[in-house]
Amino acid sequence: MKKVILGIFLALGILLIPNIKVAADELPTITDHEKVKVYFFRGDGCSHCYDYLTYFSKNYNKYKDYFEFVIFESWKESGNTELLYDVKEYFGEEADSSVPFTAIGSDYSRVGYSSDEIIEAALEAYQDESYEDYIGKMIEEGDYEVKAETLEEACAAEGITVRKESDSAISDGAIVAIIFGILIVGFGALVIFSRKK
Repeated sequence: MKKVILGIFLALGILLIPNIKVAADELPTITDHEKVKVYFFRGDGCSHCYDYLTYFSKNYNKYKDYFEFVIFESWKESGNTELLYDVKEYFGEEADSSVPFTAIGSDYSRVGYSSDEIIEAALEAYQDESYEDYIGKMIEEGDYEVKAETLEEACAAEGITVRKESDSAISDGAIVAIIFGILIVGFGALVIFSRKK
C-alpha cells in the first residue's frame, strides 16, 4: 500500500513541478521605451473577439507596463470600418470587415485570441528599438472619424469583467506550489503515522 501511495505522489510531483513558473523571469526589463500599441479590430457579438477579450481581461495586468490595447469596434462604427479596410490594405490583406484583426507595429495577425502569439509579438516590439506605430501614424495623417476603446470599455460592451491586479494577489504557480507542498507534508505524515503502528 505504501508503494502505491508513494507512486501516486511521485507521479503528481512530476506532473505539477513543470507548471510552476516564475513569470517575472520571462518578462523584459521595463525601460523608458514607449508602450507598444496593440490595435485590435473587433465586431460587437463576434465570438472569436469575445474569446480574445476574455483572455486578455484575465491576463493583461501582467503586461500593462509593456503594451496597451487600442480597440476599434468595426461592425457598427463606420469610421472604424474605414480604418480597418485601410489597415488591411496596408498589410496586403483583402479589405473586408472580417474580424478579429490585430496589428502591432509592422506586424499583424488574423487570429482571434491566440494568447501567447500576440503577447510575444507585443513584447518583441517593446524590445525592438526600431518599433514604429504605423497604425497611429495612419490615424494621424488620415481623415478618419474613429472611436477607440480601451480594453476595459470593450470588455464592458461585451459583458466581460476585467480582473484587477488585486484579484490576482497569488499567482497560479504559487497556488500549485502550495497544494503540492500540502500533499508532500500529508504524505510524510501518513508515512510516519503508518510506521508507528
